[in-house]
Amino acid sequence: MESVSKWLLTDAEKDSFVATLTPHLAILRTQAEVSQEKLANLIGISRQTYSAIERKIRKMSWNTYLSLVLFYDHNQKTHQLLRHLSLFPTELVVRFNEGVDFSSFELSEFLGEKMQDIVDRLDDQALQTVRQTIMTEYARCTKLPDSAVVKSFDGTPIATETATERDIKALNAIRAIIADSEKNGQ
Repeated sequence: MESVSKWLLTDAEKDSFVATLTPHLAILRTQAEVSQEKLANLIGISRQTYSAIERKIRKMSWNTYLSLVLFYDHNQKTHQLLRHLSLFPTELVVRFNEGVDFSSFELSEFLGEKMQDIVDRLDDQALQTVRQTIMTEYARCTKLPDSAVVKSFDGTPIATETATERDIKALNAIRAIIADSEKNGQ
């Protein structure tokens, strides 16, 4: 039964994923430089339905949510923003992959079939060292200046070299909108 349960999502879980994405739809669509009509056509709904979803008048279906997440994750203009705002359902992907997060980078390519056994034996310090080494070598290979790769204390790398000035402005605008909404109790 365990293998089946990882595929079953409750309505509350689906609602939570939908609620997380909904406030960011207009910003993501603008960043992707796509009209409501073209996006609605792409995901198989009417422009009026999409507009109502974006304006929070209508709740999106689970199928619409999945279509939008895949579109924005695989769109070069929105991929980083979706991930940076934690809108990509990483916990869902981890659940489907039986607890393994393959989204950050493909460890399997480096470690082969024994990957999970190797990762399970590493402590937090070892994992942090591996992350830092990879980011340092990435910076070296791409000839980035030292300031372009920032490592936080928990070892999570933040690659600032891929963020454009437009991405940073969009992110700051999103943060301001969210802060304003929370302040006004919306």
